[in-house]
Amino acid sequence: MRYVLQLLIGILLWGNIGVVYALDSGSRESLRGIIGLGLVIEEVSPDASTDGLSHEAIRSTVEQALRSKGIRLLTDRTRSGSSPYLYINVNTLKEELGLYAYTVTVDLKQLVGLPSMKNKKTWGTTWSASVIGMVRQENVNQIIADAVEPLVKDFVDDFLAVNPR
Repeated sequence: MRYVLQLLIGILLWGNIGVVYALDSGSRESLRGIIGLGLVIEEVSPDASTDGLSHEAIRSTVEQALRSKGIRLLTDRTRSGSSPYLYINVNTLKEELGLYAYTVTVDLKQLVGLPSMKNKKTWGTTWSASVIGMVRQENVNQIIADAVEPLVKDFVDDFLAVNPR
């Protein structure tokens, strides 16, 4: 895994440090009829946290983006075990050059049926988007504006396209 990230870093450095967006593999139609969703945000790495990337800042940004567009967020008290949830993962790798390579993934997880097994359900990703990039150590908190916010905005746009407010 480390060698893959080092290769990625080399490619990005060679190609003028930038961000590469993955294709949205999500399906708008899978968002239709959702009345509210939970939110799960993975903890950030200790290195990134020390350098200024905060789990709380990510949560606050995501919650504000969803609520400002009228998307109902379910809390632990209001969310049932079968409610869909938005999963945010910010994965970072600090390199010796004072750079961070990162991936940000935003997935919507829902219970989905298994055609091969009647009445069986499991959690599946029904909407997904991700981004990879690099940022200097002193700007690690910029990952929120450069990657998290745009991906959440893409989700919100797709959500509202099939669930108009």
